[in-house]
Amino acid sequence: HLDVLYMPAPAMRFSVCLLLTYVFAHARAIAVASVRHTGSVAAAPAAALDGNPVSRRLLLRGAVWATGVYSSVGSAACASAYTVSQVKPSEKETYEVAQKGDGALRVLWVGAGSLSGVFKGLFPAGNEVVAVDLVRPDRTDYSAATTYAAEHGYNLRFEQGDATKLKFPDGSFDVVVSSMFLCQGSELDVPVPNWEEIVVSEIQRVLKPGGRFGFYEHIEDIDKVIVDKVFGERSVIRVQAYPERTNVIAGVVRKV
Repeated sequence: HLDVLYMPAPAMRFSVCLLLTYVFAHARAIAVASVRHTGSVAAAPAAALDGNPVSRRLLLRGAVWATGVYSSVGSAACASAYTVSQVKPSEKETYEVAQKGDGALRVLWVGAGSLSGVFKGLFPAGNEVVAVDLVRPDRTDYSAATTYAAEHGYNLRFEQGDATKLKFPDGSFDVVVSSMFLCQGSELDVPVPNWEEIVVSEIQRVLKPGGRFGFYEHIEDIDKVIVDKVFGERSVIRVQAYPERTNVIAGVVRKV
């Protein structure tokens, strides 16, 4: 329609997003139908095959990503301040990138829970890892985790504490990491407004200048809190997500 030629830029971008959403959904439906009819899986999108639940918002994000116009502020644009790579995130790889550096690093592990994460091989030899959680792990879990850490060449200790009020001085750590933790704000008995932003601000506070924060979360837009509200766009080392395959988003940022 000729009216499109005179459409304001924001409206034009919104219209493009709607069109892309339709195209993505239509293509997905055709591919799934093809699988059912022909038995071929080659053309089917991953979301239709791997059984992982994917939200509508992430499907929209995936449709926009497919065109290469996804921006850091969550709207269609011709350029972005930082890139969200379409890669299925790896927790171990995210922690490895966060802990890159020379010499022994002091690492804060926020939301460590029962400390079972140590058995995934997330921490390299030589580092000092301080695990923090509101609930103390039981003696058996703590003993098993610290024994494993010692056998793999790094020191692990636990500090009970509240992530919204970390009891460490400013600039205490080279690295902070967390996995599936920032989603817990919605599970609090008494909701705390902006809980995620408060926690991320505390993480930034205890990092040394140039220190890195590695996150592995399943809040769809947690990068908007970490990057846009706290660390800033210049902090981004990488952000990864693959909305057609998983709801997880992961990344590494640095304190600048």
